[in-house]
Amino acid sequence: MNEFLPPSHARDWPEPTTFDKIRIKTEMQLIQLIKAELTLGIQDGRRALESADRGPVREECNRRANKAYAKVTRLISVVADMTEGERAEIEARLEHLQRMLEALSAIGSTPAPAEDEISALARAVWEARGCREGFAEEDWFRAERALKTQSESKAACFMS
Repeated sequence: MNEFLPPSHARDWPEPTTFDKIRIKTEMQLIQLIKAELTLGIQDGRRALESADRGPVREECNRRANKAYAKVTRLISVVADMTEGERAEIEARLEHLQRMLEALSAIGSTPAPAEDEISALARAVWEARGCREGFAEEDWFRAERALKTQSESKAACFMS
């Protein structure tokens, strides 16, 4: 604890107990775990969006991204001592992952995709690709194809 205080204030605080040292170390490790899990979740979310028209790849990446999201939301509630900056960064990244997952959940949600659904998914794909210009039509057609393919496969399941 004293190593985190300015030298002028270090003598004002007692030396932390062994328990405090272990708690601080555990919290730091939890924060590292949360950040690593978020990074993996966002990477999987990007892969799922980039693979929107390839069902099995999208589904597996989406599953892993959802699992990472659930794990991070559970872990973040356990961490008591986190700086405001760290908390803001983690919450912003968690919100970004949530938006990706919402875009992925739109795939196959309706029998005939509406233009706003295609638009939302195309935008998510564009963001997953790093917001590169010149691929708007490709992203749009990929999103449209993914939504139509998913709804057609659902319809086929109901017909069988």
